[in-house]
Amino acid sequence: MVKLNKLSNTQKQLIAALICLIASVIVMMPYFFANSLHAGVDMSFHLNRIYDVAQNIKQGKFFSYIETYAMNQVGTPINMVYGILPVYPLAIALVVIGNPILAIYSGWCFIVFISMLVSYFCGLKYWNGNKKKSLIFSFIYVLSAYNFSWMFLTFDVGQTAGYVFLPLIVYGTYSIFFREKAEWLLLALGMTGVVYSHILSFLIYLVVVILIIVIALFTATGFWRKLKYIIYAGIVTILMTAFYWSTLFTIYTSNHLFITKSGTLSTAGIGLGDAIIKALNNDESVGAVLVITTVIGLFLWKKQSITNRIAGTIGIVFFVATTSVFEGVWNFVNKTPIVVLQWTGRILCISNFFLALFAVETLWIIIIETKYVHRWTTAILGVVIISLLGASYSFLITRANQTVINYKPSSEKTLPFSDYQITSKQGFNYMVKGFNEGVGSIDYWPYTSMKKYMVEIQEHVALINGHREKITPQSIPNGIVYNIYSSKDKVSADLPFLNYNSYTVTINGKKVDYTKTKRNTIGVTLNKGNNKINIVYQASFIIKAAETISWLTFVVLLLFRVIKHLKKKYQKKNS
Repeated sequence: MVKLNKLSNTQKQLIAALICLIASVIVMMPYFFANSLHAGVDMSFHLNRIYDVAQNIKQGKFFSYIETYAMNQVGTPINMVYGILPVYPLAIALVVIGNPILAIYSGWCFIVFISMLVSYFCGLKYWNGNKKKSLIFSFIYVLSAYNFSWMFLTFDVGQTAGYVFLPLIVYGTYSIFFREKAEWLLLALGMTGVVYSHILSFLIYLVVVILIIVIALFTATGFWRKLKYIIYAGIVTILMTAFYWSTLFTIYTSNHLFITKSGTLSTAGIGLGDAIIKALNNDESVGAVLVITTVIGLFLWKKQSITNRIAGTIGIVFFVATTSVFEGVWNFVNKTPIVVLQWTGRILCISNFFLALFAVETLWIIIIETKYVHRWTTAILGVVIISLLGASYSFLITRANQTVINYKPSSEKTLPFSDYQITSKQGFNYMVKGFNEGVGSIDYWPYTSMKKYMVEIQEHVALINGHREKITPQSIPNGIVYNIYSSKDKVSADLPFLNYNSYTVTINGKKVDYTKTKRNTIGVTLNKGNNKINIVYQASFIIKAAETISWLTFVVLLLFRVIKHLKKKYQKKNS
């Protein structure tokens, strides 16, 4: 058997990637075998998004500006305001795999694997090529009770995917001030990934960047000279995310929109002791592994490096911030725009990250004093997997009796808001194709449509010459088709399709004008006889220009990196 120390660096990296792949499959096995999707207050919202993108991909369209196959088929512009990037792995899996439950879990598995690779890659840079430390970090950070609670307890695809990019953001910022090579491009790529995944995570991670900058102000040499790299990263991020900001701007300036209310930020009176117990119980918190390693790390405080002490302190402070200890601070924050974070539990992602860093160094202090570094590393990776498997099986057992979706929803009999499960393809189709009044179903609707006409629009009720008539939508990429018969000429029709001011409308193949009705929907004039009405969203010049800028920036940076790598390789070969 070939010993690891005789392998090339490339072979070792491939083995590390294989370990991450195997681990990501193992931790997903309980869900694969359960063969049921469990809500997850956000599950209906994201399953609808996933299904809509999957249907667009089947039609050869890889971006849908508006939801026409799901979300009640009324043209909601979800993907223009909510990051679409993490939807693709799950949507592609849904296209390839016939069983939708297996497809969704396969997509989740891919996201976990990518997250582990990104974390391992950043760990190699942070720990100067130490593969064991990097693997331990990848396992503790990604396979954490906190991360999996967002995946399955909440079923928040956006926040979970945004979490993939946090290591790039933190290391990219850290390298600018504390390493010889300022890898500001990693910061830009990380921020770009978050913007296209989850805008609230972008705001949270921006706080992390600012925090590192403040720490660097007092501790880093040449701070003001290095600050230029933050500016570089900011400019590149803006250029690569121009497409997202343009769609966001377009939608928010087209109507007075309804969005999910922020409410108030509060810890709900959770005491510090209760928070620690929740964490030890792997209950929507950082988990037992991080609590135990943090306690051990505090006992080994004198042996910790200054950098790791700072990481541990940040992790602990943000953990405490989610308890009643900080209630006075949150009461003040409620009077600021930061209230859009919706609830304090979101910031545990910062705690989880820095406590994972603290845990790696703490465990390494113990490991390095033994003669069995490889064995101890393997044991730690095993403990992390076993701990997560235990939490997963507990989750599935406690939700085995959830309501099974086995009926076609309607306004009279809606689907449960939460606490339900999908166990079949039919149940999945009921969720994404049927009447949907779940989380996010009316987000980004024109306010008038939501307030006065919500149900009749969701039920596809048209107003034909003032009379209510239920019509059947036929979904197409970024559009809808209605077939309406009119016994008279010049009949007004108020269609149950939301109007965001940028459509091409044709009747029987001929382009026609349309109006915005009192319902904030699309109005047309029908001809006598059969009327085949096609409504297709048209991206504005601003959106198309921004999309070009984003792609050009990405391609130029990619070419620059490739040319630089080839040049370096050539110089090394001829030296």
